Amino acid sequence: MVINSFRRLLFEHFTLVYRVSYWFNRHFSPLGHFLLGLLMVSAAFGANTHAAATYQLSALLAALFCLALVWGFFGRHAKLSVSVERLVPLHGTVGVSMRYQITLHNTGARTERGLSLLDQLNVRFPDWNEFDYASASTADGSNPFDRYVGFRRWQGLMGMNRGAHMAERPLPDLPAGRCVTVQMELTPLRRGRLRFAGVCICRPDPFGLFRIQHVFPLPKVCCVLPRSYPMSPLPSAGGRSYQRGGVALANAVGESEEFLSLREFRHGDVPRNIHWRSSAKLGRLVVKEFQDEYFVRRALILDTFFDGSRTVEFEAAVSVAASLVIAEPQRDSLLDLLFAEQQAHCFTAGRGLSGTLGLLEVLAGVRPVGQGHFDLLAQPILQGARALSGAVCVLLDWDQARQNLVKSLCAMGLPVCVLLVREQPPDSTLTAAQTSSVLNTDSDSLCLRHIRPSRLAADLQWN
Repeated sequence: MVINSFRRLLFEHFTLVYRVSYWFNRHFSPLGHFLLGLLMVSAAFGANTHAAATYQLSALLAALFCLALVWGFFGRHAKLSVSVERLVPLHGTVGVSMRYQITLHNTGARTERGLSLLDQLNVRFPDWNEFDYASASTADGSNPFDRYVGFRRWQGLMGMNRGAHMAERPLPDLPAGRCVTVQMELTPLRRGRLRFAGVCICRPDPFGLFRIQHVFPLPKVCCVLPRSYPMSPLPSAGGRSYQRGGVALANAVGESEEFLSLREFRHGDVPRNIHWRSSAKLGRLVVKEFQDEYFVRRALILDTFFDGSRTVEFEAAVSVAASLVIAEPQRDSLLDLLFAEQQAHCFTAGRGLSGTLGLLEVLAGVRPVGQGHFDLLAQPILQGARALSGAVCVLLDWDQARQNLVKSLCAMGLPVCVLLVREQPPDSTLTAAQTSSVLNTDSDSLCLRHIRPSRLAADLQWN
């Protein structure tokens, strides 16, 4: 109990240490950092003015820093005559370098020299629950002290919450009345929303020790998509299935509608199907009758139920789902993405509906459920299984609840492909034939693959 209280006390001071370190790193130039360290050393050795003359150096450096701080105090109120515009793409990908542009326009009457630019992202400090949740990992430090204190782990959470690392960039001279375009580059660290806060321009003092920051608020949001990999083709889905939804759904997806005949208007018919020309001739309402539509519809089931120590496996499962979305042909078919958070969700892409990019944006925001009952996802899937031609299950475990879902889908005659994403395979799941015998299903209708997060790209190429 005392140990946990001490770790909690250390955690509460991490934010203060970060703020102080951030202030010194942003307000002092590299030369300022060097001379500040020299000032501390010379002050320590020059404490006795009769024994050494290093106090003269410390006095000189202290005077320089006092002048720099005074200049910074009054200089921060001086306006920087520069306008800033940022052009950021709408989408990025985890682990893939993203390039964008920042344009600066000098609206003043003199050339600005010695400036540097730092693009800022929104910073959210980790709370104690996040920090304690991540404490199960022991790979954040090289010694027991680092693992106990956890400051490296806290810095890692800060980086993930920020979303990307951005280095400061020196700017060329900005002539009066001219525009300069700077090419920026960053690599997203996580999927989700990357929130830009503003652009900070640093202006040095005459001595080059202290810098004044001028912040230009430029809020912008970029959607970071999960990383995808090339993968082997999946087994073909079943035949076309009838889609309950009437003409409204058939008009949007699947085969083109086929006109059959005209008939008299009945109560409940859609008014847009009225054939007005024939109705005018006959003097009564006549509607068009269409043939029912059949087309291929495959379900992509993403498992979001896992314990707290398997975050890496869950992110790998999201990448597998993104790879399937890109690899699955949607020209004349539908793809349903099904997962659960607080409740079950279903998003459909295909002809006439949202495309691949829409499903990738949904996957960018998927969050794990943690501890929960898998039936929250299984029941809605089984209720709508009659409209499916096949299913792909991206699972994190192979317990009884998940086996029952696969067994029920196979019993309906659906081809099912199971991609089990975990580092160690279950003892009872080695081949599709063994699994078929356990589930009492036809091995031809079941495809089973074990995907290891550490070898994700290689395991997705099983052919």
